[in-house]
Amino acid sequence: MEPLNPLYQRYLTILDIAFQPIVDIHSGDTFGVEALLRGTELLGFGSISAFFDHLFEKNILYSFDLALRKKVIEKFCLIDFHQKIKLFYNLDNRLIQMGDFSGGNTSRLLKHYNLDHKSIIFELSEHNEIIDIEQFANLMKHYRHEGFCIAIDDFGIGQSGYKMLYHTTPNLIKIDRFFIDNIDTDPKKKLLARQMVQLSTLIGCRIIAEGVEREEEFLLCKEIGCHLVQGYFIQHPSCTIENLYPKYTHIFTLSSMEKRLSGDQNILRKRLEVLQAVSVNDTMEALLIAFNKDHELSLVPIIDNQGIPLGIIHEHRLKAIIYSPFGQSLIKNNSSNFSLLETYIETIPIVDITMPLETIVELFSLHDHAPGVLVVESSKYIGYISARIMIEAVHERNLIRARDQNPLSRLPGNFMINEYIANAFDSQHSGAFCYFDFDHFKPYNDHYGFRNGDRIIILFAELMQKVLLNNYFIGHIGGDDFFAATAIPNETKFEEFSLLVQKLIQQFAQEVLEFYSVEDRHRESIIAEDRDGVVREFKLLRVSAVLVYKTPKSSIRSPEHLQKVFALEKKNAKKAPNNFCVIID
Repeated sequence: MEPLNPLYQRYLTILDIAFQPIVDIHSGDTFGVEALLRGTELLGFGSISAFFDHLFEKNILYSFDLALRKKVIEKFCLIDFHQKIKLFYNLDNRLIQMGDFSGGNTSRLLKHYNLDHKSIIFELSEHNEIIDIEQFANLMKHYRHEGFCIAIDDFGIGQSGYKMLYHTTPNLIKIDRFFIDNIDTDPKKKLLARQMVQLSTLIGCRIIAEGVEREEEFLLCKEIGCHLVQGYFIQHPSCTIENLYPKYTHIFTLSSMEKRLSGDQNILRKRLEVLQAVSVNDTMEALLIAFNKDHELSLVPIIDNQGIPLGIIHEHRLKAIIYSPFGQSLIKNNSSNFSLLETYIETIPIVDITMPLETIVELFSLHDHAPGVLVVESSKYIGYISARIMIEAVHERNLIRARDQNPLSRLPGNFMINEYIANAFDSQHSGAFCYFDFDHFKPYNDHYGFRNGDRIIILFAELMQKVLLNNYFIGHIGGDDFFAATAIPNETKFEEFSLLVQKLIQQFAQEVLEFYSVEDRHRESIIAEDRDGVVREFKLLRVSAVLVYKTPKSSIRSPEHLQKVFALEKKNAKKAPNNFCVIID
């Protein structure tokens, strides 16, 4: 290939590369980084798209892109932990129209920098409409033949989305920022994004939530089953590689305190089948040895060099190929960088160990022929769960919930509350814990009867779910005592929780009035007997709350100490004008 014109060599020198992390949504571990071009405005172009349009018009798109790839890979290799992550590189689908387009160039680059083919993921955007389907299919065939992974970028907004999906069989799909923006408050976006997650499961690829900027968006993406996340909430793109980290602790903190983490995870871990995995770069002989070691083994998980699962190879499919007339020839023929084993991989759902069981079952049920699911932790393969084991896990979880759930409020009871608090203390991360207690509940119960008292308890439980939504752990300690908690990655999150608790206190005070007679509402009190049988006046029902903000350096060292703080401070909360007491430790 001819060297670049000196003008474009100068362009290449001026341009810089920024990297933005793509992280595991459950652990915060960096899965990869996307390379983003910076500096096109210094060359007189209004946008990056305009710059590439110019290269296309000048018929040098491919030659410049190859030089740019070298620059990107060279900088990527300066990242301390680059061998453990993926490089996402944006690919212009017009490359194949260039007269100098040829194969093997990227493979040579990767070999020069000692990188595996699976370490680079080519991103295809919907921004350029696919006009020539045959050409596009050939481009995909080329990169697949070379052994590269493919991701569809900006999925859902362009004119070619499903057409591109049909012709690529991607490894990953990126949900466009449009669907992520305010997804926590827009039911339509949530529905569409969930359908994209389900679609990705059906075709056997993982999904990335792109452009996540707020915690609420992050939590919703986690709820609907996204595997990976990218956006300002994780980190802004940076041209300085020292700003990149192998793990983003604020993501881990949020996930480790998520309300359904421990129960489901413990049930799954003890049932996990740790089937020996085979690397996609291994030989067919290594696969056959794995099957021969265990005659009851029906499938083998296939992983890449970083331990990321690609799918399974089922024994019956392998036998069908081996015993076919041309089986031995097919097995020995491997004329590309495309792994021989990769030819026979079947995709099945891939789930994270920290996912709620409901999400795992939902994703599994979408795949008609999957025998089970592959389980990952921090995106790395850790085991397999069959359909039978999944049913057993759901049954055990339902029994635990039924045993612990408060029969009146239907909220988690003391077992799950205590487990949540214990896990929070074990994590050593900042957290906020709130204790709620009704004021004047016994006089109300005695005066209006226990049925109305039960209705008050149900009212508060429903208000907690309405005000705190799914972003917080909530539980019912018993009687008129309730609990709520959350991980605190930053001061803003604590302030938000504090405001929601105060809103809950005020809203309860308003809505509980409907449970009084007109006379008592006007008097703003009831006349009833106290504990000693003396008739006197009692104020209307209120709820008091003690909110404790525990930092890693807190003097509150145990769940038992936290309970003592609640018991001591609830008296102060009841005396406070707003029935609210905050402890920051």
